[in-house]
Amino acid sequence: MAMNITQSQEAHQIPPVAYAGDAAAQERLTSIEAEIDVLTAQLWGLTNEELAEIRAGLQELRE
Repeated sequence: MAMNITQSQEAHQIPPVAYAGDAAAQERLTSIEAEIDVLTAQLWGLTNEELAEIRAGLQELRE
């Protein structure tokens, strides 16, 4: 799974719309962030379990 130019452009354009309260944009932003997480984990050689641990740790920080 590699991010293409269109996805990259969308990843830069959608946050302002999402932060303004657009529910569909917020959902898409969450999806884009998840895609980026997976690609980054692959780049660093992390397993799905390690990625899940990182996500859980970040969630704890948000609470």
